[in-house]
Amino acid sequence: MFKTFLVINFFILLLRFVYILITPFDLFPEEAQYWDWSRHLDLSYYSKPPLIAYLNFISTSLLGNTEFAVRFWPAIFGFLSSLLIFQLSKELFKSEKIAFWLGLLPNAFVGFNALSFIFTTDTPLFFFWGLSFYLLYKAVATERTGWWLSLGMAGGLGFWAKYSQAFFFPLGVAYILLKKPRLFKTYKPYLAMGIGFLFTLPVLYWNYTHGWVSFKHVLGLSGVGKVYRFPQWESFWNFLISQVFLLGVGFFFYLLWGWVKNLSPKKVFFPLTLFSLPPYLLFQLWALKKSVYGNWAGFAYFTGGILAGYYYLKGFRRYTLPSLAVLFLSLFLSAVAFYPPIIDKLGLSRLLPPSKDPTRVAIGWENLGGFVSRFYNPKTDFIFSNLYQISAEMAFYVKGNPQTYVFNYYQRMNQYNLWQAKSFDLLRRFLKGEKLSPHEVFVWEKLKGKNGIFVTYFGSPPKAIMDSFDRLVWTKLFTVYWRGKPIKTFYIHYLEGFKGRYKPEIKGF
Repeated sequence: MFKTFLVINFFILLLRFVYILITPFDLFPEEAQYWDWSRHLDLSYYSKPPLIAYLNFISTSLLGNTEFAVRFWPAIFGFLSSLLIFQLSKELFKSEKIAFWLGLLPNAFVGFNALSFIFTTDTPLFFFWGLSFYLLYKAVATERTGWWLSLGMAGGLGFWAKYSQAFFFPLGVAYILLKKPRLFKTYKPYLAMGIGFLFTLPVLYWNYTHGWVSFKHVLGLSGVGKVYRFPQWESFWNFLISQVFLLGVGFFFYLLWGWVKNLSPKKVFFPLTLFSLPPYLLFQLWALKKSVYGNWAGFAYFTGGILAGYYYLKGFRRYTLPSLAVLFLSLFLSAVAFYPPIIDKLGLSRLLPPSKDPTRVAIGWENLGGFVSRFYNPKTDFIFSNLYQISAEMAFYVKGNPQTYVFNYYQRMNQYNLWQAKSFDLLRRFLKGEKLSPHEVFVWEKLKGKNGIFVTYFGSPPKAIMDSFDRLVWTKLFTVYWRGKPIKTFYIHYLEGFKGRYKPEIKGF
């Protein structure tokens, strides 16, 4: 059955490639930002480790600065993840038939389809989390050194993908203690840990030389050290609903059943619970404290998805019609995610109006970039925004892929601030309130005298930005429409004569 599975999976890969070429969605802002990172290769970056930048560098070097080059990797990781699920399931359930269906079933999940299309750090994390689990399973079962070596490398690459891979370490230790605690009397687990630790060194060194900004950023997002109203039930339910929809609604309840059935370490499939339930519970409970993004627990559904799929298949014959309904609902939700106008054609617009459609953030960027390109002269102008998301999109979609800038106006730090500072030490001193003029800290000299094209949601430039130029020449509006409705309006302000003394208002990490 593997040959048949491979052919089907390869066909799905080709369909993903075709969809990348015809999709109505431009790059999501985070995709554009990570692409921009690939033009400034480094040991790490402000908010994430470096793997996504390296992968973007490889694909865009070969395929150019195109959407296909950026989204090539999600399709590939989706293909590889399906193969990995097939192999792992085959060994866990001792059935190639079950492995066949479990390997294909994630293609019905909304979250898996998103990971296989949008290139964020969650995409490689999902794959390397799953690969690490498979290699740990093999290493403990066979005790062969090669599996431990591979485990260390997979764990290290997972860490390079996203810091969430760090959750694997305590879960891996718990797994070994439950399965074969005597292994800790050998060198093999420590070999894997040592190799994984080597991957962290470049990231740690970069953070050491940059004031540990990545960790400050992560702690800031997690709300550590901040006082919030507790409990925040709205945040709790929002996160729960997001997880239900990531698995296509019905499959989430199969996952709950799988967790309940495999809570005991004595259960054969307990490892699937161990590497999915604790991360999910951590973020679900954390949502009582502050707002938690729905994608944060996504990596947990590698093993969680296998568990949900297994119990779905187990009950399929007995509950055929309800099972088909679960599958078709999940496929429908995936179809809506890929092409939301479907719900308008079905007369269901009120369920998800364009103004609430989460995919709207990927609409209009190419057209906006083309509009800005009409006025941009690289010899006399530079492009900037107060938001890094807009600056990243303009870097990708404006003709010639110019280097764009961020003039922070009471926003948190971002990667562009690090690039725009002459050195991190100067930026650190500036942030601490030391009396340094902006031109001492930032690379404004090369922009001095140029004209700025300010792309923003502000109807008029804030006074601090306006005062750093001689005058405002003109303002143009650009409205973005989605599903026949206006969803956002950008203002393009042409500012003449940059004075080279803008003082960014950077608030937090």
